[in-house]
Parts: sequence; structure tokens; C-alpha cells
Amino acid sequence: IIENVQRNDLNAIEEARGYQRLIEEFSYDQEKVAEFIGKSRSHIANFLRLLVLPEAVLKLIESKKITPGHAKILVGLDNAEFVANKILEKKLSVRQAENFVKIFKIKKQSLKGPRDINLQSLEGSIREKIGLNVLIKNKKNNTGSLIFEYKDLDQLNKIIEIVKSNY
Repeated sequence: IIENVQRNDLNAIEEARGYQRLIEEFSYDQEKVAEFIGKSRSHIANFLRLLVLPEAVLKLIESKKITPGHAKILVGLDNAEFVANKILEKKLSVRQAENFVKIFKIKKQSLKGPRDINLQSLEGSIREKIGLNVLIKNKKNNTGSLIFEYKDLDQLNKIIEIVKSNY
């Protein structure tokens, strides 16, 4: 099993199933598997986590239509199959997929009253288009602010470039 798991031509699911066999058949823990295979324990854990994904998503990984990086993002999502298909359809990079998944994890804003459905729709549209979280705050006199959330300098530079190139 150990030799088989170390082959280069395995897809991520075959590799994960090999790790799972070592754990089940030989009562190894992840640390012991990592030691034998020569990989980190976190690598073993991340691959094992892929096995909880729906069968349709596992098939996409096996056929290399999505990468293990994409798949790792899907673990724990109720709509993993839907998101996987969107990743394929839109040909998203792993980073873009991470931003796309954040849409489903956005915490509800605690506002005084109900949020305007048009603003929510506009935020969603912008979020989907550029892959960054967006918040539009509109006051009664129709003044307000537009907030782009970025995680690193690359994302900030992307926002600045978009603004500069269009205005």
C-alpha cells in the first residue's frame, strides 16, 4: 500500500483512499501514515478530508477536472456539488474559488432595518464579477460608501487597477 500511495500517477482521491486503507487495515493514525509516506501530517489530513465530499465531486477530482486545491475549499459546504460545477463552468482559479465560496459564508450584517434587496443584489453581482467581498452602505439621502474587502496587496492592486482603467 505504501509503495502504491507514493506513485506519481495517482489522483488525489486514489492517494486519499490509500491513506485511509493504511489507517483502517493497520490501525495507523495520521502521524504514523505521514511518517511512513514521508509527507506532513497536515498533507495526510487534507487528503483524507476530501473523502467526505459527495460522490459527484470525487469523480470530478478523479478525472482531474478540479484540483485538490479546489476540492479542499468544498469540504464542509452543504452545496459542494453546485459550487464545484460553478468552479468548472467559470474556470475559476483556486484563489477565485475561495472568494466565490466566501459568498456562501458571509455573515449576516446586523443592521437597524431590513437591507434593500436591490443593494444586496448589486453587491452579489459585483462580488461574483470581481471575486471580492463588497458592501454598499446607502443613507436615506442616497449618499453612502462602497467598501471592497481585500486580503492581500494583489487584491488591493486589482481594485486600484480596475478603478484607474475605468475612470
